Amino acid sequence: MAKSLREWLRGADMIKKHPHIARFLGNAQPHIWIPRRRSVALGAAIGGAISIVPLPAQTLIAALLAVRFKAHLPTAVVLTFLSNPLTALPLLCLAWMLGALCLGHPLAWPEQVFGAGSGQWLDWIRTAGKPLLLGMPLLAALLSLSLFGLTHAGWRFAIVRQWRARRSARSRHTPG
Repeated sequence: MAKSLREWLRGADMIKKHPHIARFLGNAQPHIWIPRRRSVALGAAIGGAISIVPLPAQTLIAALLAVRFKAHLPTAVVLTFLSNPLTALPLLCLAWMLGALCLGHPLAWPEQVFGAGSGQWLDWIRTAGKPLLLGMPLLAALLSLSLFGLTHAGWRFAIVRQWRARRSARSRHTPG
């Protein structure tokens, strides 16, 4: 088991050397495996955006986008798991509420949702579908921008903290 985050991130060598992945990526793109502030932030943004949109093969899409935009591949793939069976319904509700807010609809679920029979699904799609179709891309964009900014800020905070710790350690060890 890896002892630190740095060692865990370097564990990507095992994935890179996998025969099928190496054939797909080759050694032409080592930057997608190296954690740097911009690439990790971009990978977080890609993974967060793809996780909101209910598409099949989210991890594959995130991986392809990470390769295309030179983002950190492991980060993009891992963050697609933001949407999982436990978080899917709250994310859909949040997307619907965001879309309803933007369209000026009331923030109460349409009555057809709870008592929908087989013939009422079309009515439900007409009333709830528009806010959901608007809210999902908006939520994906908001989450993507938030993750990009938080990753940049968190990375900067960690670096400044390390600098201060080194400076403090040096000042303690210098004869005064």
